[in-house]
Amino acid sequence: MNPEFQRNLWLEASPRRIAWAGVVLLLIYGAAVALTRNNPYGAFPALGGVGAVVFVACAMLWGARASGNSILAEIADRTWDFQRLSALPPWTMTWGKLFGGSSLAWMCALTGLLMMVIAGVVGGVVGLGVTVIFMLALAVLLQAVSLGAALIGVRKARAEGRTARASGVLGGLIIGAILLSWVAGSAGFQRGMGTEGFGALFSANGMVDWGGRLWPAAGFRALALSLFAAWAVVGAWRLMRLELQMQNAPVVWPAFLIFLAIFAGGFMLRTQGLAAGLAVGSLVVALSAYAAAFAEPADRVRLRQFVQFASKGDLARAAPLTPAPLAPLLIATLLVLAAFATSNGSLMTPELGQAGALIAFLLRDLGVIALFRMGERPQRGDFSAVVALGLLYGVGGSIGWAVGHETGGALFAPLAHAPLISLVSGLVQAAVVWTLAVRRIGLSAPPSVPASVPAT
Repeated sequence: MNPEFQRNLWLEASPRRIAWAGVVLLLIYGAAVALTRNNPYGAFPALGGVGAVVFVACAMLWGARASGNSILAEIADRTWDFQRLSALPPWTMTWGKLFGGSSLAWMCALTGLLMMVIAGVVGGVVGLGVTVIFMLALAVLLQAVSLGAALIGVRKARAEGRTARASGVLGGLIIGAILLSWVAGSAGFQRGMGTEGFGALFSANGMVDWGGRLWPAAGFRALALSLFAAWAVVGAWRLMRLELQMQNAPVVWPAFLIFLAIFAGGFMLRTQGLAAGLAVGSLVVALSAYAAAFAEPADRVRLRQFVQFASKGDLARAAPLTPAPLAPLLIATLLVLAAFATSNGSLMTPELGQAGALIAFLLRDLGVIALFRMGERPQRGDFSAVVALGLLYGVGGSIGWAVGHETGGALFAPLAHAPLISLVSGLVQAAVVWTLAVRRIGLSAPPSVPASVPAT
């Protein structure tokens, strides 16, 4: 048995804790039966509903918290550094933490799933198997995201000279999700056009239009969520590799971004064509660049190493040091260029021109984030970067709109009304910001720490 899984199983699912959990579950299910003893349909419908609530509470809420705490508790107990020096490979450590830390939560959740299945079989529910797959995939997705967020928090805290805490990781995850939702719904991102298709994962009924075909909504949701859950587990594993002093080749992250672009763009193919699908894919990939820029630790030495090796053409050493936002920036740019080529090189629609202007502002925004996060006090860089971007878009955009309406506003945000003005303005601002960022980071100076072994 995986020793890390076994150790977490002993800690989380001790006989006493299992006994107490069993008593609580018996009381919950017993109360459901007692309250429905006069129900003409019997107790099974109530047990199925209670089982669904138990599964959500245990697998999705409790399980996600336990998965993240499997790392953060080690940090608090000052035992994580010893585990990082162990001989366990990253994959063993990953799934040992992921499912071992949430083992008791899974035991309780599976009883709820069992009640759901029994109630569904008795009631003749159609598509019960697809529903079970959907709920299991959603639980794994949330737990893997929680573990990945904890690993990101640990890496960032180490780079900033502080200790990662559960409250900080959870707060950062919630605030980051809120900020990304605001950015995705902004005018520059065409009011959330790149993320419209993701609502089909939860809200679609009947059929789903994707890839030029109509698919049964239930099966599409289950399959799509299973794929995202698999990607989340792979992401946690890659982050665990970094924690165990290994380096990752820049392959998995670009592959996920391409998958993300295909998934988002597939909802546009049948109704609006390939060019619109490529443009929508570029929007969701560009959104990922912001998340990557804030999730990656502010490490000036690593960035200097990357620039030095890349300038010398030493790709074997430069590849594992590649900054995470670089891949989405390049892929989003290529998708926009492909969209232009598909539309015979012309501005087929204002939205396509706006997508091209967005790349220029994305380049500027990444420079702003680097400028503030790579300063002398990186622990304050995230907040300072968010404030700076808010001022540029909010105050700058308001002033521009007051002076010149759409044309003035296009100077400070990628707008469909004047995409060429937005493109030129974004590139000029990007050049200024990156000039300041390069000086602050000191990219012309040689790295003070040699690079480690090549990626595997």
